Amino acid sequence: MQTALSIRPLATTSPSLGSEMKICALRAGLASCREADEWVLHDPRLWLGTALHALLEKAKRKGLADIEGAWDGEIVGFVQRIGSHQFDRRFSDPTRWPAYYLTRQRALSSAAKLNSATKPSSGGVQAPPWSGTERRLTARGGRLVGRPDRFDRTTVTDIKSNLPDRATPLGIELFGRHRRQILIYAAIIAESLGFWPNKGVIAGASGETIEFGLAPAECDAEADAAIADLDAWNSALTSAARAADLASPSEASCGSCRFQLVCPAFWEWLARRTPNGAALEAPIAVSGQVSSVQLGNDGDLQSVTLAGAVSTVSGMTTASVVTRRSIHGALPASSASSGCRIVAASMRRDGRLVADWATLLVPLDRIPAIGISLAGP
Repeated sequence: MQTALSIRPLATTSPSLGSEMKICALRAGLASCREADEWVLHDPRLWLGTALHALLEKAKRKGLADIEGAWDGEIVGFVQRIGSHQFDRRFSDPTRWPAYYLTRQRALSSAAKLNSATKPSSGGVQAPPWSGTERRLTARGGRLVGRPDRFDRTTVTDIKSNLPDRATPLGIELFGRHRRQILIYAAIIAESLGFWPNKGVIAGASGETIEFGLAPAECDAEADAAIADLDAWNSALTSAARAADLASPSEASCGSCRFQLVCPAFWEWLARRTPNGAALEAPIAVSGQVSSVQLGNDGDLQSVTLAGAVSTVSGMTTASVVTRRSIHGALPASSASSGCRIVAASMRRDGRLVADWATLLVPLDRIPAIGISLAGP
């Protein structure tokens, strides 16, 4: 068992953390725990979106003498940061990130257009702080903190790996979350910098966007609600006997949670569900005892079979999945009869699990416990 992840009282909240608090208090606690980030696989499409907008901001503010070099610099920064992450390092080759070349070309083309329209700065005088990329801003006496992906005098942009499909119930819910975050960002910008953006933009890594208007009164109301949620969350933490007491497990809250791997409440809830219970949407999570580990001829492929499975797929009692040791990690043959968890898998028509770039497979004895510390923020 790894060193326990510790959830502590919070002095501040943010638009994204406020969204987590409305879904599940334990999920918010893990989102606020820096060590828990080591147990989450991040999406390289978000890195591409951030790099694109950072490049455009630089081109807009001061122009770029070497656009391709600036792009490469942004990407190298991400590669360096993920090199020590136990899961993210599988993305060490950025050219294999989804839509890398398409995003790169769009970034270079857009930056070139901005470059030609940017007036060279004189005397080293910096422009007023009316725009920024991931710039830290505070409001409500420092208790509300935000880093908008990108903002200027008129617009707040939040970058997502995919745009929500508002033709589905889940898409409508996700849109509501994303919109609420942007409303809070706008309130932070207004209090911190003294101007109100009037448009919110949810931008997908594909370049597609969803736009909507921003009303100051609504933005302020959401910001005030975020502070109230922070106070309620700290109160709930003080009353909790164990971390799982903070959780609100359900199909809606757990299906999209990035902390499935380490969350004890998720697996406890999954084990209690009846065989006829509603299935969570893909991706699939499963836990069980390792009954066999077989290596392929190339020494990289490994076939793992779990018995006594607890899964998001109703009725699944055994599970088999083929993974690559170079991507998903090696599971030694000695792991037989030990526990193992798999998250973010998919399923073939024959009922066999499929591992892809997002799948995590971790022995149970490596997964950290989650504790509560009331020592203070």
